[in-house]
Amino acid sequence: MKNNKNKSILKMTLVLQTLYLIVIFLSGIFPDIYVAFWISAALNILSLFLNLANMFSKGNFKFLLLLITICEILLTVFIFLLPEAGVPAPVKLF
Repeated sequence: MKNNKNKSILKMTLVLQTLYLIVIFLSGIFPDIYVAFWISAALNILSLFLNLANMFSKGNFKFLLLLITICEILLTVFIFLLPEAGVPAPVKLF
């Protein structure tokens, strides 16, 4: 039973990470940059929670998926929240 739970968590994490990549590459078609940011942030948070739930089980790729999720979070911060070469950040939180 626990092995099936691990496989379902692994599949959901992979689906969320694939959706994240699709949102990042297609972020230009959203009418507002905030929509792309909040969708990618929500996908990152859900993926992080699933990875943390999977950490306490015996999974094969639990550390690799956690590393990929952390890299995706850093990529989201880099793309949307950091200014570059004098140009202000696309998403202003405050």
